[in-house]
Amino acid sequence: MQKVIKALILMIAALVLVGCSAKGPQFNGFKRATANSSNVYIYRTSYLGGAVVPDIHQTNLATKSDKVLGGIKPNGYIVSTVTPGSYKFWAKTEAQNEVNLQVEPNQNYCIKHYISLGILVGHPQFEKVDMQTCQNEIKHTHLSK
Repeated sequence: MQKVIKALILMIAALVLVGCSAKGPQFNGFKRATANSSNVYIYRTSYLGGAVVPDIHQTNLATKSDKVLGGIKPNGYIVSTVTPGSYKFWAKTEAQNEVNLQVEPNQNYCIKHYISLGILVGHPQFEKVDMQTCQNEIKHTHLSK
């Protein structure tokens, strides 16, 4: 009887995790950046805190304009095309976290997003990663919609 209960719990957990993952097209390579813009890829590979999907914000530090890019589900990514300058990428649940990025023209940048443990709700975290790490990790993700 205990084996049946454990099996049911594992099946339910697996279904919940699958339902929380990104469903868009699989990542198929970096877009070419232009002389007047760059691409910022934000991706999430961990299922920890899978039910927590805070909105990712992009703030241009020069103009103070804020844009909501959307949430990133586990195994997902989003991409934002930006003009060169200083940006802050951030999210908030019960705690706010951010990462600043100085964007140069004609470049691709990667930021890894994950959820750490919180008191009531998981906390959003961000980490700038090099392109080699990003290429290895992002290739298994899907576009978050």
